[in-house]
Amino acid sequence: MMGLLKRLLRVVRAEAHSVVEKLEDPIKITEEGLRELRKQLKEAMEALAQVKASQIRFEREARNEKERAKALVKKAESLLLQAQEGKISPEEAEKLAAELIQKAELHEKNARRLEEEAKRQREMAVKLQAKIDELKVQIAKYEAELKTLKARLATARAVKKVNKQIAKVDPSDTIAMLERMKEKVEEEETLAQAYEELAKQEVALDVESEAEKKLKEVESKQKLEELKKRLGLS
Repeated sequence: MMGLLKRLLRVVRAEAHSVVEKLEDPIKITEEGLRELRKQLKEAMEALAQVKASQIRFEREARNEKERAKALVKKAESLLLQAQEGKISPEEAEKLAAELIQKAELHEKNARRLEEEAKRQREMAVKLQAKIDELKVQIAKYEAELKTLKARLATARAVKKVNKQIAKVDPSDTIAMLERMKEKVEEEETLAQAYEELAKQEVALDVESEAEKKLKEVESKQKLEELKKRLGLS
């Protein structure tokens, strides 16, 4: 019996150690993975901020280029109107207007290029946002798993601690102590039963003695009556 208990304790201790070791490695791996994911998330968010800043800058510059082009076209129109009014020669007006229109076209071209660049930045921002959302989901998932693993590890360590404490107790001493307690209880129960039987016997004797006493009194009265009859006194 004691040999079996010792073998069981060894098995329980081995299982507890195994559970703790198996849980500690996944926790370390998960924590390392979370650190890497958080780093990637930070980098992705910084990149997204830069991309959005570039997008805003390109859109603003494109608007400015369009405004410059419009302003140059208006100047060209003004020159042509002045030529009609005779304020400037038609040849000079057309020459200057043509130069202004060429510059306006360059600004329009720059505006289109900047708009294309802003579009690329928007598309990149959408992709980065999708990556950020995915990273957030992964981080939330691993944080939940890490929480579960830590709870399991805490339980395993508690079991391990209890098993260590149990292992320090000699099963043979415990069994011997239990046997002594059992014998003591049985002895007390036997004494209690003996006292109960003695008490019952004493009660029975008292009842029997009282009955005999009453019987003797009755017999004495009967004899007295018989004596009185013989003497003619009754």
